[in-house]
Amino acid sequence: MQGLTVKKLVLCLGAVSLLAAGVASAQGNRVPGSRGEQSKSSKTEKTENNYPHATRIEPKTNMPDAVGKKLNKVNDLIADGDQDKALALLEEVLGDKKATPYSNAFALYLRSNVKWEKEDGAGAIADLKQSIELNALPNNNQFAAMYTLAQFQLQEEKYADSIKTIDDYMTQSGDKKAEAIAIKGNAYYRTEKFQEAVDTMKQAIAATDKPQDSWNQILMASYFELNQYDEAGRIVEAQLAKNPNDKKLIQQLASVYINGDKPDKALALMTDAKSKGLITTADDYKLLAQLYGQAEKPKEGAALLEEGFAKGVVPQTYDMYKLLGDSYALAEDETKAIDAYGKASPLAKDGEADFLRGQLMINAQRWADAKTALTQALQRGVKRQGAAYVLLGNAENELGNKPAAIAAMEKARGYEETRQMSETWLKMIKGGGVPQKKK
Repeated sequence: MQGLTVKKLVLCLGAVSLLAAGVASAQGNRVPGSRGEQSKSSKTEKTENNYPHATRIEPKTNMPDAVGKKLNKVNDLIADGDQDKALALLEEVLGDKKATPYSNAFALYLRSNVKWEKEDGAGAIADLKQSIELNALPNNNQFAAMYTLAQFQLQEEKYADSIKTIDDYMTQSGDKKAEAIAIKGNAYYRTEKFQEAVDTMKQAIAATDKPQDSWNQILMASYFELNQYDEAGRIVEAQLAKNPNDKKLIQQLASVYINGDKPDKALALMTDAKSKGLITTADDYKLLAQLYGQAEKPKEGAALLEEGFAKGVVPQTYDMYKLLGDSYALAEDETKAIDAYGKASPLAKDGEADFLRGQLMINAQRWADAKTALTQALQRGVKRQGAAYVLLGNAENELGNKPAAIAAMEKARGYEETRQMSETWLKMIKGGGVPQKKK
């Protein structure tokens, strides 16, 4: 479940307010805003306090008119998409000896914006951290910068830093909004602190009437990683109840059921999805066929795969032909199983399909074909080599090739799992008979 992704975050600083006396008089009270947004606040308007529970004391702000004009110009350049000129002008502000901590903080604030747009995540984070450390921005902007820094750090996989930043943000700003808590829960999940992710994401979901779907996904995935499949299942079941035709949710719930040792529920879920026309991809067919096998309904699984091959949905690959052969073998349809394994063989990287094919041919007393398949299996590499040599020796013996049968059984004697069996065969072959199966 670690496949959950973090989407590219947008800078969410809100409108940047530069209501210092010098800047407010610059260019008709125009104020630079994040990503070109412009505030129309007048000199006489009172700025809304977005953080009434903040513990931080508002710093005094001042900025020379000339610097304020440059920052307003930067805002225009950002709005026009001229990032290179904006960066050049910001360098002028940051190099201006008359610049105050407040103007430098805002210049860094804006430069982080530009760098993020230019996909310089490390540079954006560095500028934003420096802007915050100057401690010169008004609360509205200082806390917005901290919140955005936590998002940037999450996006750039600086998870421990993101957790610390969001903790500092909530402590200093007094803001306990669900979105902030969710950032922390997300970071915990990505550092594989799954219990912390569960506890934190539950807080985020409880803090709002409209939790984001991604929060429930992270909560579910965290339960999944903790092997708490019942809890994970309840979350997905609730989501699926709202969107019963959401195939992604169906697949997730099937996975939860399988890992929670509830294959019957997974099968019922997937067969219902098929009745709704939602089984449409090769992976869908593969999963449902496997579930049929686990439910001891291999005949249905084989029929499903044949349907998929006929429709062109299931590709003619080794894995799919191997699964088809397994399904027919479990259904005790040896002829079709042999045929399926035969189609898998030329696509295989080893001799497993040939071994299974040879084993079934032995059962069908197709001795020559079995010899060919088993010889190829051993040449290509097979996990159960001892068993392959026993079967090959059996085929050779039935074909009247006594020396070859003895040679194969001698090879089988070299493997612990087939030593006793091969010794019994050797005695019988050398004695002119064959071992009888136990009744």
